[in-house]
Amino acid sequence: MMNRKTWIGRCAGLAFLAGLSALCRAQSLPSPPSERETLEAFLRRADIAAVDKETQAGRMNAWLVTLNDGKTSRRALFKYIRRNRPALMPDSYAYELAAYELDRLLGLELMPATVERSIEGRTGSLQVFFEDAESEKSRLRKNLRPPDPAAYQDRLDEILVLEHLVGAPRQDLGDIIYQTAAWRPWRVDFSEAFPPSGELLSEYALSRCSRRVLAALSTKWDDGAVRKRLKTYLTQAEIEALFKRRLLILNEVKRLVVEKGEAAVLYRP
Repeated sequence: MMNRKTWIGRCAGLAFLAGLSALCRAQSLPSPPSERETLEAFLRRADIAAVDKETQAGRMNAWLVTLNDGKTSRRALFKYIRRNRPALMPDSYAYELAAYELDRLLGLELMPATVERSIEGRTGSLQVFFEDAESEKSRLRKNLRPPDPAAYQDRLDEILVLEHLVGAPRQDLGDIIYQTAAWRPWRVDFSEAFPPSGELLSEYALSRCSRRVLAALSTKWDDGAVRKRLKTYLTQAEIEALFKRRLLILNEVKRLVVEKGEAAVLYRP
């Protein structure tokens, strides 16, 4: 007959094994998709409900596409022009996809979700359309002030670093939009990015850099991973120029820290 001590020990052992088994099952379960991953899946798989080829103006003649997956209906911008370099006036959805892949790889989330998709026999970039958004150009014209000006400016400064990295000067402040409810700025339209010249933009000087962006460009950067992710869309010369701009950004941030002090240049997040 089992004595009390043996019985308690056996129960404790069984409880430990059960807990360990539950922990292993929990660790083996896939983590839920992020909001970005959910949007990407929707853009790739949702049915095309309508295509408006006339409403959107702009250089890329984007189509405004309505998508529906049976549960949700959303709109997205579809760009299909692929006029890559060495064209005299390069304008290509491939550069938009390359910019998004880089933004995604670095974990910056400064661009709206964008995927490659074919619509009506054309392949292009499909980017989620924010219904509750206005351009930075419109915000300044209306003299609207964000509820948290410091946080808003922090994100604008992160966008500026991304623009230097991919070599994409703003055509105007219409390239920056913000969600009116969340007051969160995003950068759109990289169809002319990734010049083969490894120089920073002359139009806008860097002055600040968030610590998370600095980490993405330094300790977390992997040349091989970047090259593998972008080789579908960019030439070797365009990728090498990207690598040069990254180093120039790091050197400029270092110079600014020496000149102005770390507190004036680096900020969180």
